[in-house]
This record gives sequence, structure tokens and C-alpha cells, in this order.
Amino acid sequence: MKVKKIQADNMQQAMAMVREQLGRDAVLISSKKVDGRLEVLAASGYDVEQLSASVETPVATEPTAVQGPATERRSLKDFPFELLANIESEKEQLRRKEQVQEQEIKSHSRSLLDMQEELGRLRKLFEGEMAQLAWRESRDRQPNRMALLSRLELTGINHDLATQLVDKVLPCADLGEAWQKVIKMLLKTLKKPAPDPLQNGGVIAMVGATGVGKTTSAVKLAAEFARKHGRNQVGLITTDDLRVGQREQLLSLASSLGLSVQVAATGEELTQAMESFAERRLLIIDTAGVNQRQRDFEAQLATFLQGEREITPFLVLSATVQESVINETIRAFSRLRPAAAIVTKTDENISIGAILSSLIRYRLPVAYVGTGQMIPDDLVRADGEFFARKIRQSYRHAMAQVESRRKASA
Repeated sequence: MKVKKIQADNMQQAMAMVREQLGRDAVLISSKKVDGRLEVLAASGYDVEQLSASVETPVATEPTAVQGPATERRSLKDFPFELLANIESEKEQLRRKEQVQEQEIKSHSRSLLDMQEELGRLRKLFEGEMAQLAWRESRDRQPNRMALLSRLELTGINHDLATQLVDKVLPCADLGEAWQKVIKMLLKTLKKPAPDPLQNGGVIAMVGATGVGKTTSAVKLAAEFARKHGRNQVGLITTDDLRVGQREQLLSLASSLGLSVQVAATGEELTQAMESFAERRLLIIDTAGVNQRQRDFEAQLATFLQGEREITPFLVLSATVQESVINETIRAFSRLRPAAAIVTKTDENISIGAILSSLIRYRLPVAYVGTGQMIPDDLVRADGEFFARKIRQSYRHAMAQVESRRKASA
């Protein structure tokens, strides 16, 4: 007897290979799927007992009550090839149909996604067109209102604040007069600053993000106070032990101006430094910028607010950063309850609207503004005239840029 395993892609192919290799009298014993292919076991020139042994057919250990007829072994010439071929053909057609349906589903999904994206683009285009139509209609009906809103937003004032200001001053027939009223209303909205520490003295802490100008502002304040009251009446403390460059900058500037400086890396050292400067009328603490360690230190600094000598925080903000960043900084330092803000680098940014919008939103008064690098002259007391002048400059600068772009595109 000859037994052979044959692998094929389907039953029809397997039967053909069996006939070819074992003859038409071969017997199909079993079939199964192996690694995605069809494996059949076939035999020729067989003996029933040998065949049973070769496929390890289990033998009953106990006789059954009724013995049926002997198992019939059919040769391949009796095998229903046509029926099997039809079954395999139907299975193949069903598989292909499922593949086609799967591809159609994927295609429909892509088409639906493309359609959704296109609808989104059309919606944005439509909304933009509607906004333009609404703007033009409002401009035609209320020309002064739209002109004032445009001017304020060109200076960096956010839309909500601009709308509130314009609605308070209108109606007003003359645009120029309305513009001056809006500026005055904006300045009235700013919260009045706390008393000037250069007049009253005390202990103030310069807090804020890294790189906003805390060290330079601290030295400017100290130098101005020393000029008015004497060098022995002011002391400087730096807590920035993380960045050697910043510490050395403060030490160098203070030395050139004849100012006394101490370094405090811990809360205990800060207490000791404050005690050593106890007789000074003004003590200025220059803190490090925001980082994980600094948050811990600020928590320690907050405890000194309830100490024997009160510490007044001043939040230093740069006029060169975006409104969202300014808002984030104000929120981060709000738990220190700063008495006022010191706005630096106003000479580096023509637009003043972003910083004003944030100060008004969080009702944070402004004590000083930095207008340059000169010590101490370029740190001045904040007043309405300064901000009014900056707003007008911002608007003229923005209009000049618009005109320049218009000429370039013509």
C-alpha cells in the first residue's frame, strides 16, 4: 500500500494531484487546512487493516451489541468530483464577494471622510463670508463703531475689551473725538497702582518668569532710591543661585553703583539677609525665574508675608510676549497677591495692547514701566499719559505697516 500527503490550494487541485500521483483507484483518507493550504491524505494499493493502522484508527476495546457492515472504502473514480468542485467554486466566489464588499466599505468610508472634510471647508468658507458680510453691513450702518474697533485691535487690544470700550463712548458723530474718548476710557479702566515704594520704602520682591527683566528692574529701583535717599538706605538680595550669569550680572551692576548685595540660596539665608539689612529703608529681593524648584521657593517666600517685616511682591511682566502668555504668568503668581506689575521692554514692542488687556482683565495695577536699558533713568512711574502715547504710537505704526503691505501688493 502507498500512502501520501499532498498539499494544494483547493480540493479540485488536490484531487487532480492525487489522480496524477497515485492513480484513479486511490482512496481519499482525510483532509485539513495547514498554513492556509489544503492538505489531503490519500492511499493506493491498500489493504483495509494496513490502512486502518496507518491512520491510527482507534480499535474498540469492547464489542458493540450490533455490528454494522464493514467500512466501505471508495476509490477516486467513485468520488463526486463535480459536486466538490461546485462547492469549492461557491466558496471561492463567496470569498471574493466578501473581499469586494470589504473594499467597497473602505471606499465608502474614505468617500464619507472626504465629504466631511469638504463640508468642513465649505462651512468655514461660508462662515468667513458671512462674517465679512456682517462686518461690511455693520461698517456701513455704524462706520465710527467699526473704525474704533479696528483701531483698538490694531494696537493689540483684544476684541472683547475693545467692544466694551467702544460701546461706552458711542454714539459720537466725530471719529477723532470718539477715538480720544476711547483712549481715556481705556486708561480709566486700569486699576490705580499701590503707593510708590520709592517714596515709602519697605521690602519688595521682584517675581516673574525667566528673562522678563527682574534683575535689571531691581537694580534700576535700587539706584533711583539711592540717588534720592543715599546708598546706605537701600539693600539688594538675590535668590537666583541656579543661574550664575544672572547672579553675577546683579553683583556687577550693584558694585558699579556702590550698592550692597547679599546672596540667599535658601529661605533661612533669606531671613538672615533681611535681618542684616533691617536698618535699610528699602530692601529689594530679586528672585529666580519660574521652574520646579522656584515654585517650592515661592511657597517659602509666601510664608514671609506674615513675618515680622512685610514683603510686598511686584510681578514683572514683559511687553514683548503674547497676551495668552501674560495671562498664564499672572495666574501662576496670583497666590502671591502681587501689589502691582512692573512692565518691562516697552521700547522693544510698539504694540502695548496685549499687556493692557491682561492687566485690565485681572485688575492688576501698574507701578513702573521699563523704557530701555539705561540705569536708573529707563524705569519710570506708570501714568495715563505714557500709555495714551503708546496706544497712539501703536495705531500709527500698525497703519504704516498696512499701507506698506498695500503698496507692495499693488
